[in-house]
Amino acid sequence: MTTKTGANRTFLVTILAYLAFSLLWGFVTRRMDVPYYADILLSQFLVVFPSFLYMKIAGEKVKDLIPYRKIRFLDAILAVLITYLCYPLLVVINLLSMFFVENTSAQVSGMMSTQSLWLNVLLVAILPAFAEEFVFRGMLYHTYKKYSMGKAVLLSAFLFGCMHMNFNQFLYTFAFGCILAMVVEASGSILASMVCHFILNLNSVLLVDFLGRSRGNSLGGAVEESESLLGDPMLMMAGTLLWVVIAIFASLAAFGLWVLLAKRNHRLEIIRMRFCEPAKGRLMTIPLALAIVLSFAMMIFIEVLGRI
Repeated sequence: MTTKTGANRTFLVTILAYLAFSLLWGFVTRRMDVPYYADILLSQFLVVFPSFLYMKIAGEKVKDLIPYRKIRFLDAILAVLITYLCYPLLVVINLLSMFFVENTSAQVSGMMSTQSLWLNVLLVAILPAFAEEFVFRGMLYHTYKKYSMGKAVLLSAFLFGCMHMNFNQFLYTFAFGCILAMVVEASGSILASMVCHFILNLNSVLLVDFLGRSRGNSLGGAVEESESLLGDPMLMMAGTLLWVVIAIFASLAAFGLWVLLAKRNHRLEIIRMRFCEPAKGRLMTIPLALAIVLSFAMMIFIEVLGRI
C-alpha cells in the first residue's frame, strides 16, 4: 500500500536522479552531438521508473491505485474541449511569468525544429502524456488523495511544476496540473487527463512544425520576432490584457463542461463530499520539503545562468 511518506521519498529520489542525470549527462556529452530525443527518453525514464519501482515495492497494483478504466467517446471529446478552453488561461499565466523570468519556450522550440514532425509527436506529445500522468495524476495524486482530495490536487500539481525545473514552466504547469487532477476526478479515469496532456503538447508540436514550414524549416525569424515583442512592455501588456479577457470567458465555459463531464459519470456529488472531508494529517514531510528546496534551487540557478 502506498503512503504519503513513501510517495514523498519517491519524489525526492526522482528529483535527485533527475539532477544527477542533468549534471552528469551534460558533462559526458559536452563534446558530443547528442540528439535531443535521447535527452527526452532518458528524462522520462527517470520520471517514471522510481514511481513504478515504489509501487512494486509497496505491493500496489497499478489498476488498484490508478483508475485506468475506459472512457466513453463523448467524455474524451469533453476532455479535449476543456483543454482548448483552458489554453487561454495557461497563455495568460505564461505571459505574466515572462514579465519576471526568462522564457524557455524558444529554446525548446529550436530543438524540436530539428526533428521530424512524427518524432516530435511521439516524444513530446505522446510519451509525456503517459509517463508524467502515471506519476503525477497517478501514483502521487491517488496516494495523497487518501489523506485529502483538495491538498492532493494542489500538491500533485505543485510537484508537477517543480519537475519542470524552471520558473517559466513551473507556473503554468502548476495550473494545468490542477486542471488535469480535476479532469481525472470528473471522468473517473486517468485516461482523460492523458488525453488533455497529449492535446496540449500536440498543439505545441504542430505550432513549431507550422512555423518551421512557413519559414523554410527555420525558426530563427519567429524567435527574433518573439524576442522583439518581449522587449516592448506596452505591446506585451496590451496582449496580456486581451488574453485575460479571452481567458475569463473560456475558463467559465471550461468549468461548465467539467461539470457536465462529472455529471455524466455520476461523480459531481462524490467530488463535493470528498472536498468537504477533513484532512487526515499533513502531507508535507522532510524528504518532500528537501525535494522542493532542491527543485527551486535548480530553478534559481537556471534563471541566473540565463541572465548572465
